[in-house]
Amino acid sequence: MYNDIEEAMLGLSVWKKHLRASVNPISKNIACKPAFDADYYREAVLYRFVELTESAYSLYKSNFLVGAVTVARASQETLAVAWFINSKLEHLTKTKDLSHFSEIMKRLIVGWSNDEEFPEKINVFKCIDSVDKVMEGKFRRHYEMLCEYAHPNYSGTFGAYGKPNHERLEVTLGNYPRSKDTLKKHIESTLIICVSLLDSIQEEYESVINSALDICFDLHKEGKLKEQMQ
Repeated sequence: MYNDIEEAMLGLSVWKKHLRASVNPISKNIACKPAFDADYYREAVLYRFVELTESAYSLYKSNFLVGAVTVARASQETLAVAWFINSKLEHLTKTKDLSHFSEIMKRLIVGWSNDEEFPEKINVFKCIDSVDKVMEGKFRRHYEMLCEYAHPNYSGTFGAYGKPNHERLEVTLGNYPRSKDTLKKHIESTLIICVSLLDSIQEEYESVINSALDICFDLHKEGKLKEQMQ
C-alpha cells in the first residue's frame, strides 16, 4: 500500500510506461482467441484506469474537488473491472467452463444497455462485488460513499457548496466551505487504494492468463473448444 497520494501517482507513472500500443495473440491458433480477447480488452481497461486516475489527480491539484471525487469513483470501478477479469480467468482454469467465460467477455467487450442488437452489459456492481468478497465489504462501502458526491445528492450539492448561518437565516455559497478536507481525504484514499491494488491484480493476471491459455489448448485437443466459444 502506498503511503500518500504523491507516492501512488509516482507508482502509476511506472505502470503507464508498460501500457502496450498493440496486443497480439501468441499464435494464430484458434485456441488463443479466448485469452486474446481477455488480453486486449484488459489493456483497454488499463488505459482507461490510467487516464481517469491522472485526471482525478489533476482536478485534485487544481482544487476542483467534486470533479476529482467523481472521476476517482470512475477510476475505482474501472479498477474493479480489471479485478473481475482476473476472477473470470481463474474460474475458467478451475472449471474449464469456456462457455461461461466467452459469454462474460462478450458482454464486457460489446455489452450495451437495453438494446436487442447487443448483449446485455455487465453491471459495474458485479465487478465491484468481486473485489468486495476479498476486502470484506470495505471496497463497496467506499464506492457507495463516493457515489454520494458523484451524484447531485446532499454531499455533492449543498454539502459541498453551501454553509448555513441559522442566526442570520442565510446560506452562503462557495467552493467547499465545510467539506474541503473531507473531500481531499476521499480522493487521496481512493487513488492510493486503487493504484496499490493494481500491483496485486497484475501479479495474479500473469499467472491466470497463462493457465487459461493452457485450458483452451486442452479443450482444443479434446475437440471441445469451438462448441464452447461464443
